[in-house]
Amino acid sequence: MAARSQGAAGSRHCHSRLLLAVFLSTLRGSLGTTHWIVTEDGKIQQQVDSPLNLKHPHDLVVFMRQEATLNYLKELEKHLVAQKIHIEENEDRDTGLEQRHYKEDSDCIKAKVPLGDLDLYDGTFIPLENKDISPEEYIDTKAPLPQDLDTPDCMKMMDLPFSIHAFQHLRGIQERINLTAPVLSKEDPIFISLSRRLGRSIEEIGHRINAALLKNTSSWVLYNMASFYWRMKNEPYQVVECVIRALHFSPRQHKDVALMNLANVLHRAHFSADAAILVHAALDVSMDFLTSHYTLGNIYAMLGEYNHSVLCYDQALLIRPGFEHALRRKHAVLCQQKLEQKLEAQHRSLQRTLNELKEYQKQHDNYLRQQELLEKHKVMQDEQLLRNIIHETQMAKETQLGNHQLCRWVNKQQILHCQWDRPVRYTRGDLFDTVEHVQFGEDSSTSRMMPVEMKLMMNMTWDNIQQKFPSSPTGRSVLNIWGKDFSSYNDILWPKRLDCIHSYPTLPKAADLPTYFLPPEYRGFCVRSVLMSSGNQDRDMAGRLPDCSSMLDFHSNEQLYQLVKELENTPDLKSGIPDYYAKQALYSHLSIIEEQVGEVISRAIEK
Repeated sequence: MAARSQGAAGSRHCHSRLLLAVFLSTLRGSLGTTHWIVTEDGKIQQQVDSPLNLKHPHDLVVFMRQEATLNYLKELEKHLVAQKIHIEENEDRDTGLEQRHYKEDSDCIKAKVPLGDLDLYDGTFIPLENKDISPEEYIDTKAPLPQDLDTPDCMKMMDLPFSIHAFQHLRGIQERINLTAPVLSKEDPIFISLSRRLGRSIEEIGHRINAALLKNTSSWVLYNMASFYWRMKNEPYQVVECVIRALHFSPRQHKDVALMNLANVLHRAHFSADAAILVHAALDVSMDFLTSHYTLGNIYAMLGEYNHSVLCYDQALLIRPGFEHALRRKHAVLCQQKLEQKLEAQHRSLQRTLNELKEYQKQHDNYLRQQELLEKHKVMQDEQLLRNIIHETQMAKETQLGNHQLCRWVNKQQILHCQWDRPVRYTRGDLFDTVEHVQFGEDSSTSRMMPVEMKLMMNMTWDNIQQKFPSSPTGRSVLNIWGKDFSSYNDILWPKRLDCIHSYPTLPKAADLPTYFLPPEYRGFCVRSVLMSSGNQDRDMAGRLPDCSSMLDFHSNEQLYQLVKELENTPDLKSGIPDYYAKQALYSHLSIIEEQVGEVISRAIEK
């Protein structure tokens, strides 16, 4: 049984230590709120605009939420400041990136002009002479010309709704009736595709091609010559119709002539992807790699496929080193590629900055909402200022009315003796630099204090002060309560720690703790004059006990009656009777024997 009790006690002890550890860890993690400040003259007072000055200071829940909101706002403010600094440090403010790139990049310098200023629609074609074909052999250049010249209409020559060789699955060919093209420059190479030996003008050449097609409607050479004619006239729809028929009748090894012609037309009509397919098909059968790679380089440059474009230009330069058109376009493509990479990096940086600004704005809006919530429960600043003014005014009035006691120097100005254990108003200064102790009351101990400065009233001597404030009837020192000798403790205000440990190694029980009674003189009542009147002193004072119930009919007061009944049934009150300390306090007012105390109080009650 004893072991079980010891185990239970040990368990309770461990549980108490655990709770204490949890409580202390909570205290270590708590944060204080700056509600108090120290003024220039050393005075501690609350801030005027403190967030803890609440409209309803009695509301504990609002107070706790206010402090939590304040701590959250402080952390959020730190986060916003750090985020703003980060955004400003990483913001890309390079507004002259493009101009500086064109001036400093080596490829841009070699290209001389940006890629956008170069003609990527530079026309190309494969001459029939490269196939060992002479156009004069297919056209009668000596036939007389009529007054009205005809044009070669390939659709009238032959109706061809579909051909497996004509790439009619491409969108550009399917929409050929709507094709448009920019105006050809006079330097376009297509104007030299047809020899002037075929006629003195383009119109004459067109008439002779039409006459030849009327005689031979299946000639792939004549259809290719007709497509050249319509390219010079800048009629893309007619070019496509003639090329379709040229592809239908051309042998495989000669299809590259029509394919290259059609690719140029679709490229100029902004169907560059379709044009790239046609050029790749021409490379499968063509021997003119220079024209094919150069044309494909222009098409890929227009499509933004810069790596493919550079490869095509390199192939053209391998075939013809120093080819000026391919070399300039290659450097221009490289220049543009690096510029776009820089611009994309700048765009990503700006986009990241934009996202960070949006997040910052969101956090800032949240900060404003929390600030409004904080201000909602806080007292207005004007009202708080008014409260402070009222408080300072009241403190000034109390000082003028003498609510604070006056003190005097003793022991060569080393001790400041104060008559009562009441507040002492003092300020810092050189006047009391030599003061080492402040003593309260005649029988109280002294304590080391800071230098103080007393403020004496006008025309008041120490004799006047003693008459106005007589000595206290009882000692206020804690040593009197604990039963210690004052002579051994004349330089301290409280008992020493070693004495406390020696006298009370453990905390006394509640029943063993001394009780303390406030003297009635504190409220201006003279107990001896009330109890020991002249009439009472002449009579026999023995026998009766005081009956407090005769003073007031508490039975008519239900609340008072219930309170008395509860006190009567409280065992703790009965166990503390008689109270030694209460007896000492009572006998300090009377000089009679114990048996007479009850009679004296009873007669005083009757009186």
